[in-house]
Amino acid sequence: MITKPSIDQLTNIAKNKYILCCSVSKRAKQINEGTVREEIITNAKSITRAADEIADGVTTIVKED
Repeated sequence: MITKPSIDQLTNIAKNKYILCCSVSKRAKQINEGTVREEIITNAKSITRAADEIADGVTTIVKED
């Protein structure tokens, strides 16, 4: 369960929980596969890292056509 950043904070960025869930899970999958960029290995789970990246503005949510 994600406690920091808060779900409310992330929902404000994503606009709704469905988009948030899809975005965090897609980024977490990219982190696990290491396909986007060279990843620094940490003890944090990929879901937590993805949520942190979205909250910090490192990763942005873009609407696909």
